Amino acid sequence: MPNDYYTDRKMKLKLNIFHKVLITLLLVTLIPLCALWYLGNAAAEKELTSNISDNLVSTMNTVATGINAWDETNLRALRQVARTDDMVSMDGARQTPLLSAVGTTYEWSYLVFTTAPDGRNIARNDGGALTNYGDRAYFKAVMGGADVARQVALGKSTGKPSLMVAAPIRNESRAVVGVLAMAMNLGDISRTVTDIKIGTTGHAILLDAENKVIAHGDASKVRTALQDFSTYPALKVAGITEQPTVYMVDDVKMIGFKRVLPQGWSVLVEQEYSEAFATLSKMQHEARILIGVAIALVLLVAYLLGKQLTRPINELTAIAEKLSKGQLNVDIPQTNRGDEIGSLARAIERLGISIGMAMDRLRKKST
Repeated sequence: MPNDYYTDRKMKLKLNIFHKVLITLLLVTLIPLCALWYLGNAAAEKELTSNISDNLVSTMNTVATGINAWDETNLRALRQVARTDDMVSMDGARQTPLLSAVGTTYEWSYLVFTTAPDGRNIARNDGGALTNYGDRAYFKAVMGGADVARQVALGKSTGKPSLMVAAPIRNESRAVVGVLAMAMNLGDISRTVTDIKIGTTGHAILLDAENKVIAHGDASKVRTALQDFSTYPALKVAGITEQPTVYMVDDVKMIGFKRVLPQGWSVLVEQEYSEAFATLSKMQHEARILIGVAIALVLLVAYLLGKQLTRPINELTAIAEKLSKGQLNVDIPQTNRGDEIGSLARAIERLGISIGMAMDRLRKKST
């Protein structure tokens, strides 16, 4: 107990006027400054988050509208051509000019071709060797009664990831006599459909119903092999189809928004979090610098002010110490001050005079 008592006493004695002035100025300055920074930062973060979310949603709307329009254009072309007499004839010689015209008009397609009900390739626009497409899922879907079928797979002609879109060729009795299909290179689709940027790191990704990449806005991510995004972190985040959500991709923090299109495809619009919130990060950095400068100024002012306060008090303390030892012939320069220190100096001066008079009376009595 005694040791604790003396320790507490020493700690209290260490807090002199200088320390108290410093602490007071720091509290008076930093508490309102930090409070304003906190409130301002919270409001700015909320507004910026709202703006970023609105931007992602707006970009999503633009991309989704473009994709739907692009897909509808392809389907409309296939359906219109499929209804022509030359196409219904299933005569390769009559079909080839039409297929060539479609291929020229829709430059993102590298192959437009027809297939008989048994899967045999009847005609194609590129003049290549006829190939059997009976094993393709899109062919089976159309022959099974689908009005339109889509498949992402390696093209038999190019060996590269491609999107195939197919529609039935029907005769006058509405019986399916063949399949009309269009094949598109995924790299060309990426440039056509998702060529939209959000800052320098933002992009759009188009996935099919099985989460295979159809188009990718980042050209460096378009590969020569099929890409399965089933395990992509963004697709596993809850609520990402309702509002922009934050997630991690290979240790990179991202913010993204996903939407499912009528075709069963999914569109993901994403951007690196650091870029999206760069304005907020800059504001927070500048706020930290401002607080640091404020602390430095407070320390400087406290040091100068503390010295002005403690120097005369220390001088008066030394004078009082001399008076207590009987050294009455001392000079007290602070008596001319008009503040509390001046009052203290004059009180010490009067105390010295009183001590001198008392000592004179004692000497007289002793003699």
